[in-house]
Amino acid sequence: MNRIIAITLIAAAAAGSIGAETLTLTVDEAVEMAAAQNLSLKQAGITLRTAERAKDTAWNAFLPTMAASAGVSDSHIIFDHDYYSSSGFGDAGNFGIQAGLALSLPINIGLSSSIKKLQVDYQAGLLDYEDARKQLERDIQKQFYGLLANKENIRIQEANINLARKRLEQARNNYVNGLVPELEVLSAEVTVANLQPVYDSVVAMYDRMFLAFKFLLGVDLNTEIELVGDLETELYDLETQALINSYLSGRLDLRSLQLQIQALELTKKSTARNFNTPTLNLGYTWGISGSNAEYLMGITDVGMGGNPVLGYSEISPWTDWVDQGTLKLELQWKFDGFIPGSSTDVTLKEIQDGIDSMNLAMEMAYENAGMEITNYVKSLATARKTIEATSSSVGLAWKNYQLTEEAYKVGTRELLDVESAQTDYLEASQQLLMAKYDYIAGLLDLEYALNAPRSEFLK
Repeated sequence: MNRIIAITLIAAAAAGSIGAETLTLTVDEAVEMAAAQNLSLKQAGITLRTAERAKDTAWNAFLPTMAASAGVSDSHIIFDHDYYSSSGFGDAGNFGIQAGLALSLPINIGLSSSIKKLQVDYQAGLLDYEDARKQLERDIQKQFYGLLANKENIRIQEANINLARKRLEQARNNYVNGLVPELEVLSAEVTVANLQPVYDSVVAMYDRMFLAFKFLLGVDLNTEIELVGDLETELYDLETQALINSYLSGRLDLRSLQLQIQALELTKKSTARNFNTPTLNLGYTWGISGSNAEYLMGITDVGMGGNPVLGYSEISPWTDWVDQGTLKLELQWKFDGFIPGSSTDVTLKEIQDGIDSMNLAMEMAYENAGMEITNYVKSLATARKTIEATSSSVGLAWKNYQLTEEAYKVGTRELLDVESAQTDYLEASQQLLMAKYDYIAGLLDLEYALNAPRSEFLK
């Protein structure tokens, strides 16, 4: 942890001060820096945080919905009737104020499935974040070694140009001494001129790759970075079927598909229970109201037989406040889900179709994963054979070039022979360089595909 903090502080200092000292990174330090600063990984972390919050607050399904209301009203009678006379806005009894509070809580056994789905969604979010982190680690390492390979290729191209320039100088000296015709000098000049665009292209590619690498690291694009490392690695014998048997089920994509199927099954269960089982609705409402009335209907006397007598009593405006609370328990059962072809029935069948489709996707994913691992192992075997074959051929090509150049100097070989020998050496060097990078990149791809560290599956 202290190492990560130190790397983060170094990167922040480098990003904040253009022209500061060059930032030196090993491949492990680059991975740690990207894990702390990469923008895409931070975005994935926010998505995970959202899923975690939903899981941690799943209990809020048992909180009632609450609503408060308040309002005023002003009514009047337009026409005279037998017992009512017309009135205007603001007349006594026409203007009123109301306020209230309502609480409602529906309870259904489908809530348990909904809560479980939130937990599954969080587990899927953890896998997605882990996958994003491991993809970033793989990409950072591949970019790191890709930059080392391109830097070495630049060195090879520079050496190639320098050899061509030396040969041009030798051709000019031989021409001055009358040993070779002018055509040979022109041929050497053309060779030097043709090598420069190739070199410029390699340098431009290197610069573009470095910009992408800095973006993945999350540092300022103007930061000067020096990479410390090489392309040397041990070569291994890998058994494809053993790797598949040991690591296939632990792949992140397969585990993610399993969680997606589980989430769909919980969605179906929750939907079926919400529509096909009774729901208990708990409700409570409370309200208070008053008006500018100057009279109030109520019991004014007791008549014969003890019967109450209704009448009007004079009151002062805004003194007729009254409140009322109501508690309601209601059991509701929707039966439309049992009707074939109903919207609920169709919804449940569509969810089941999604589950069936995901199960097929799971089968295909297992097959594709097996083929992917097989192809990576084969590519590694090819790269290994290339490394073993070209490691000696590079030395032989260089020796052949030296002997051919010495023969050219004494006039026993032609300029074309020297250029051909130099081309052979260049191609052998580049082939070995590319094979080394391909082997390292293949190990990184295999590590990601198996979801296991190389120290484990390369024992």
